[in-house]
Amino acid sequence: MQEYQNRRLLRMVAIVFIVVATLVVLGTLWMGQSARNATDEAVHSVSQFYLEELATRRAQVVSTNLETNLSNMQTAIDLMDTDDFSNMDHLRSYQSRMRQLYGLDKFAFVNEDGLIYTADGTRKDIDKYGINYKTISEPLINAITDDGEKKVIIAIALKGKSFQGKKLKAAFMEISMSEMLKGFSMQSGANDVTFCNIYTEDGVSLTDMILGGLASEDNLLEALDHADFDEGKTFEELKHDFTEMRAGVATFTYNGIYETLDYVPISGTDWMLTYLIRESVISDRISDISDGVTRRSFIQTILIALVLLVIFLFMMIQFRRSA
Repeated sequence: MQEYQNRRLLRMVAIVFIVVATLVVLGTLWMGQSARNATDEAVHSVSQFYLEELATRRAQVVSTNLETNLSNMQTAIDLMDTDDFSNMDHLRSYQSRMRQLYGLDKFAFVNEDGLIYTADGTRKDIDKYGINYKTISEPLINAITDDGEKKVIIAIALKGKSFQGKKLKAAFMEISMSEMLKGFSMQSGANDVTFCNIYTEDGVSLTDMILGGLASEDNLLEALDHADFDEGKTFEELKHDFTEMRAGVATFTYNGIYETLDYVPISGTDWMLTYLIRESVISDRISDISDGVTRRSFIQTILIALVLLVIFLFMMIQFRRSA
């Protein structure tokens, strides 16, 4: 009878040991997975807030820079007198001074025939600058590519001014994108995790590489057409946001990398300032830490299981001796 009770007690102890060891191991694995999921969710939430704040502020800075250049051009025109329009030498001299003063590539005037007057002579390639000099009435901001370099064109309408018997219809400045954004960092963040860029409504990049240099396409929208979007934003919705110049945020996987893109329209233009963050890179780095903690916890769990096993074996030996 006593031997039967001892065997029954041993079976109960063995069952308790197996259940406790299993629960401890599974609990450790579950806590590790939960920590990873919580990390991913936290990274995503913080990333969205971080990107929205950065994108909004930088879009405002770019808009302010454009307004400053527009104001500078209007001031330069207002300061001109009849003597500056008296002959070609006087006009070119004034244009040269303004070009040097404001760091411009061109400070030009367009007459009623579409002829361009610059400090270096006349030109007939008005179509290159995207300016409809015949109908322009409001300030116009364009982006062009000249010899592989991005340039910003800021144009305004002229009234009541003429030169060499021809009415002047518009004035414009040409400034390199790098000069306009001077002092305003568009470089990628530390360790290539965040990227700032400016795109046209059609997805053409004005400042940097597409999606931080990972895209093989030459256009943002073409690249995102091949991405897998999370719930909440589709590619068609993002494309429509660009067309309608609406701010938004989209999360997607491109070339196996999980990324979030925040985009904000730049006032007075048809440009979008975007901020991209590679969440998978951040999550992987944080997960390396949490995985280390999980491994140490798992080792600790194994040690606890071994201690329980030793106790169980000790009890089993004692019971056999008693039997």
